[in-house]
Amino acid sequence: MKLLIFTYAPAGLGHLRVTDALAESRPKNSQYVLLGSIDRFVTWIHRFTSINPFGKYIFLRSQYGVLEDTFTNLYRIVLIMSSRGVLRELKEILLHNPECEDVWVVATHFGMAHQVGAIKEKLSKETGRNVKLIVQVTDDTYQHIWCVRGADLTFLPSKFVQKKFEKYAAEHNIPFVSEVIPYPLSSLLTNKLAKSMGLRQKVFSEKIGKINVAIPVSGAAVGLSYFTDLIQELKRVSDRFEFWVLVKKSPFTEMFISSMSRIANVKVLVGKNDIQMIELYELLYEKNLIHLEVTKPSEQAFKAIIYPTNVGGSVLLFTSPVGRQEKENIKFLERHRLMPNSGQATAPRAIRLSVNPKIAARFIKWGVNSGLFRKMTSPNFKFSRKCLSSGEVGPGGAELFWKRVEKRFGK
Repeated sequence: MKLLIFTYAPAGLGHLRVTDALAESRPKNSQYVLLGSIDRFVTWIHRFTSINPFGKYIFLRSQYGVLEDTFTNLYRIVLIMSSRGVLRELKEILLHNPECEDVWVVATHFGMAHQVGAIKEKLSKETGRNVKLIVQVTDDTYQHIWCVRGADLTFLPSKFVQKKFEKYAAEHNIPFVSEVIPYPLSSLLTNKLAKSMGLRQKVFSEKIGKINVAIPVSGAAVGLSYFTDLIQELKRVSDRFEFWVLVKKSPFTEMFISSMSRIANVKVLVGKNDIQMIELYELLYEKNLIHLEVTKPSEQAFKAIIYPTNVGGSVLLFTSPVGRQEKENIKFLERHRLMPNSGQATAPRAIRLSVNPKIAARFIKWGVNSGLFRKMTSPNFKFSRKCLSSGEVGPGGAELFWKRVEKRFGK
């Protein structure tokens, strides 16, 4: 009998979204445990480097070249030195599941992945269990910290980063086994739209009716003033927009929640914690036909790999990227021609907004009136043959994850 242990960190919603997608698509009749990191340093550094200008500068500099290698080596050492608590927690979990001989630890954040990798052999020896560590990289990034010594299998969103990691691992004598699958997304988001919901394209084709705009605020509460100005400007240029703002309650968001709640045609969905935020996000898409989503190009960027006829297939409008991983997510979409770059005039799935909210609002109005969004939500949309053959796009990433794991480690 198998036991699945999902580990994640409280550094943004992305890691938890992927954990949720993999947990719900897990093999039938398999037990699982959710193990979250209690490292408050990770949470603090995530917010500091997302909002503070000096923090952003230091963070960006540490993501490239010699500074990246220095940071990676030091952080690995810190993580490994602090892995004793993780060993204790895992032994406690296994003690309460004596019937499970095979243990698959699925890590969606590099922090606990390095810790588990460091203690995996000791855990197996002391408990007599067959322990495997499986890592899912949650952005299309080849940041070296994601190369985990002790991982039995690493899943990546693209062959591009796979080649980068293979080269780095070989140079540093790190055993590295990897596979490329489409980014795992929630089954609710990858389901086909029910006929009762209608088609997204209709509101753009008929040029009447309300246009539902989702605005999920990041865990670090980035861009609050931008969202406020964008909403006010969109309301000024058209009365067709209806807004759904998702935000986690915290001292940093209290004023934003209060001001948004007083604006007509703005519905504010407030979550108490990260898990509730993910539940609210999926509930929003389940109950409403969302046409546009204004979001950071974080893990949300990968909704572009599903069809407009899927529940989560809204047009994606990206705010400015924060950090290397978000820039690299954009490059992933540009490689697949899922959003425009300097060599493309149109985009079928996603597009970047101006840093100026007034210009962004005028562009969104133009996208509605010009037919751009009508093209981007076409029910006849198809990925190119090159896209499909890459194995990097499509709605079946979460299911494929388990098929590949079963093939390698199943009995």
